[in-house]
Amino acid sequence: MLQHMFATMNDQLDDIMKHYPKAKGQMREELKQQIQLLTSMSDHFLEEWLRFEEKLALLRKQEEGEHNSPSNSLKSIVSKKEPSVQKSILDLDYSDPFQRGQGYFTLLMYHQAAPQFEQAALQQPERLLVRAYLGLSYLHLGRKQEACRHFHFIIPLTEDAMLKALAYNALGCIQAMDRNTEKAQHYFHQAHVADPTIPEPIANLQVCIDNHGCLQLGEKRMVHMG
Repeated sequence: MLQHMFATMNDQLDDIMKHYPKAKGQMREELKQQIQLLTSMSDHFLEEWLRFEEKLALLRKQEEGEHNSPSNSLKSIVSKKEPSVQKSILDLDYSDPFQRGQGYFTLLMYHQAAPQFEQAALQQPERLLVRAYLGLSYLHLGRKQEACRHFHFIIPLTEDAMLKALAYNALGCIQAMDRNTEKAQHYFHQAHVADPTIPEPIANLQVCIDNHGCLQLGEKRMVHMG
């Protein structure tokens, strides 16, 4: 798993190095975000490796009988209070396909994210958030019909207002991409009714009316959803 993760991170870094010099505007900002995430992941891996080495060295000393005091036991070291780490990509459990998918998704690596979410959907078919991520991954990959299937599946089953709104909003974005303006506006209105607190559907309605601007999927809101 680690070899695959580092290989993927190296591929991503190679891609950033290739495009960054000529990148401008939103693309440059997205690349900067990816650089920040890769840097954070690298720092985290190094910190965890050093912590592992410390524990391993302590265990070796215990084996040799050099430290027999209870105060120096492995248990006492492990139980020490560690600094709190904010919930982020660094906290993901990479043995879980859903969380692996989230990691790839956060790095905008949708080709790698989609198979992970597919595996997670097979393991937890009732977990609608998995289907939302899978639908968005398909949408980013241009697989709009498959994306629609998952969003339509979510809407009648979820009791989460924000998730329902994001599903309607995604359907509206798909219709807007296909220039079906009337259907797109219908879905954006349904999204606003489902959860009036999120601004993306209204912003997307305005994009449709003006026939100008960028559609907003609102996927960053899902990071905080259980």
